[in-house]
Amino acid sequence: MTRFAVVMGLSAGFALFVACNSDTGISAGFDDADAPDDEEVLVDEPVNGEAPVAMCTVNKNPVQPPFETALFDGSASFDPEGRDITGYEWTLTSAPDGNAVPLSSRTGQTTSLTPQLAGVYRVELTVQNDLGLRSEEPCVIELSATPDEDLWVEMFWSHSGEDMDLHLLRPGGSLETEGDCYYANCAGGGFFGGVDWGTQGVVEDDPVLDLDDIPGVGPENINLEDPQAGDFTVVVHDYPGSSRMDATNVTINVYLGGEQVFSEQRSISGEDTYTNYVRVNPTTGAVTPL
Repeated sequence: MTRFAVVMGLSAGFALFVACNSDTGISAGFDDADAPDDEEVLVDEPVNGEAPVAMCTVNKNPVQPPFETALFDGSASFDPEGRDITGYEWTLTSAPDGNAVPLSSRTGQTTSLTPQLAGVYRVELTVQNDLGLRSEEPCVIELSATPDEDLWVEMFWSHSGEDMDLHLLRPGGSLETEGDCYYANCAGGGFFGGVDWGTQGVVEDDPVLDLDDIPGVGPENINLEDPQAGDFTVVVHDYPGSSRMDATNVTINVYLGGEQVFSEQRSISGEDTYTNYVRVNPTTGAVTPL
């Protein structure tokens, strides 16, 4: 690769220097007080060297959403000729629909990601050495965010400022009672101690609303580690109070034993409405769209 510069000139000992790197397309300028007046100089500056090599690792894969963090490390990246690695560029090139969580750093030697949605996150690293040469191929890690719980329900929607609430009804349960897991009794274990489903006093069969998003676009998440036998119903409530008049697209994903068994987007309009999405039986694996 050849990098060249053209110096044209000029008056009062001032010259404009334009450098063009054929790999990066980056140009820059500076003052050169020693350049002669009215003289054009062509300078060949060959950049000899091999490109650096991006290397990356992750401390754990898969991770459990929505609170477990994956740590990515690019410190093993190297230059074949022993030159210094001077730049790191991390990119989240793909993620599940509805993801709103970025990498903690784009330019650090390390970065981290805390997935809130289940699915696969593709992270790439490119490095640069002190000559400005970039790695020819990125280092790629595909991080899986896999629920450990037997029943995992997640929701996200299309427009911020539209407060959508996720509800999970136990077998035989009804809305906004102890048979319904939602923001008023189930968030983070519940404002009032949560709800006690299944066997009394056993927490493994009790639901938890991990995430409750009011101003944004989600996600919200309800999970059950060891659900009781029977049919559970997923319902979305368009909470009243929004000034938005247009419809909002709301997506529900359901996982059984870490495997996605249901995904559907519906258009919801009308304040204070309830929309039934799906009935699911974790014991039998039966899934019935509603």
